[in-house]
Amino acid sequence: MQVLRCLIVDDEPGAHYVLEAHIEKVQALQIVGHCYNAMETANFLHREKVDVVFLDINMPELSGLDLLKTLNNNHPKIILCSAYSEFALESYEYDVVDYILKPISFPRFLKAVNKILQQEAPAVNPPEEPLLLKTGSTQTSVDPGDIYYVQSMGNYVKVYLENKCLIVNATTAEMEKLLPVCNFVRIHKSYIIAADKVDEWGPRHVVILDESLPVGQTFKINLNKLKER
Repeated sequence: MQVLRCLIVDDEPGAHYVLEAHIEKVQALQIVGHCYNAMETANFLHREKVDVVFLDINMPELSGLDLLKTLNNNHPKIILCSAYSEFALESYEYDVVDYILKPISFPRFLKAVNKILQQEAPAVNPPEEPLLLKTGSTQTSVDPGDIYYVQSMGNYVKVYLENKCLIVNATTAEMEKLLPVCNFVRIHKSYIIAADKVDEWGPRHVVILDESLPVGQTFKINLNKLKER
């Protein structure tokens, strides 16, 4: 069983005692550190491997949200712990796992932790059924695992395989419903990609089959979640 390394960040010692007691009840969690302000936390994260941070928001000098703004895309999973509910909406802009209101009960704590444990569990994908795609006046059977990406062309799409491209009578939205969500993601209003076929990940593009495909601003969160799988 994988054990997740946890860091508690809060300027109040009492909050550390509560979270430490909760963490010790879960075999899959291990405390590796305690920090009491944002700067101390940033230094700790540079030195140590941390999987999960239980992060307070209202701290002196630099708040928990200010700290999140300084972290790169490879930061640990974040569970925010706060006595104030008004920061909840803003916090999800930083792709936090959960937002827990103090005082933190063990059932609520466990609910947040289970979100991470479920993400870390190895995925078991069911066998993929072939797709029957309408190409002109005929239907073509295509294995989803052979698809690299789909490009919208208005009322039809181009489905790119390794050595050929199919012109399919379907919209991008219809293709999105057909493709397995475990591997396919929409990165732009005109593109759906297979994550396991990406040769290069960039903040504004991905490269598949030597083609640079744009990542739309509103679809970046989809891409970030897929990269974490």
